[in-house]
Amino acid sequence: MNTGAILDAAHNNGALMTNRSLLLSVCLWSLITIAGAAQVKEPPAASDAYGGFGLPDQQGARLLLMPDLARPDLLKTALCAGGRTVPVHFERRQGQTANNGRQATANFDKLAGNVFAIVGGKVDSETPCFLASETLLAANTVLSIAVPQGSGACAQRSRFATERDRPVINCWPLARLGTDTQVALLEFERHGKDALAALVLVAGTRSVYLDYPAEYKAKGESLWRVDDDGKFSPDGIKVICALQRGSVYTIGTGWDGAEGKLLQLWTSDGHDRFTKLLNDYWYQAPTAPERR
Repeated sequence: MNTGAILDAAHNNGALMTNRSLLLSVCLWSLITIAGAAQVKEPPAASDAYGGFGLPDQQGARLLLMPDLARPDLLKTALCAGGRTVPVHFERRQGQTANNGRQATANFDKLAGNVFAIVGGKVDSETPCFLASETLLAANTVLSIAVPQGSGACAQRSRFATERDRPVINCWPLARLGTDTQVALLEFERHGKDALAALVLVAGTRSVYLDYPAEYKAKGESLWRVDDDGKFSPDGIKVICALQRGSVYTIGTGWDGAEGKLLQLWTSDGHDRFTKLLNDYWYQAPTAPERR
């Protein structure tokens, strides 16, 4: 109900409401509305508490953090491909100039954001890095990220089916974190319109799930990402960074789609589900071919 509806109801019912009580009612409605909005608010793309995702330039010598931060100069370290820890130096705040609207490496010098120089080396220009806050690094151990050995966690697909109470129809090993933690991607059997895929982190007898739920509409229609033809694929999904503090895991993930790259930071918070901390998106849809 909006403010106008509250006023109309008071008038139509002949209620003897004073200006003061009406004002209190409107204020109460506003507080409820604000509280409801706060519950569904998407996490920020970057934050001073955690950091944010950096776009490499074409040489892999600089990173661009596009979301604005109050103190980008406090970021000193980037976590890059393979769990590599790379020192960085904040150079400047860059303004936007004319470009094709794509948040892509080719537009590095034309996009607004915070520019960081990589100190003493270069990074893979095809893979984002995560610029981690000193607070996050001080509380965690950075884990290496390697290609999984053999079937990896997928050797335990019956375990996942039992834990989620639905058959696993596809499993893809995704990464090995540190020495003994495995990550896999799962696609579960669809229940009516309820489709479910998930990333699962396996550490011994513990499983931590990052769910990708979707609603099935019709055969061939987009389901998880635009133009995916209703099929879940491991292509384009990566673990960008991984950290651990005791039983708590924090991971950064990237998911390439037809129109752009979804970048997210998650924490297990000691439980069996990941909670989203950051949510960034880079629009990178291919530009239309030039007419000749």
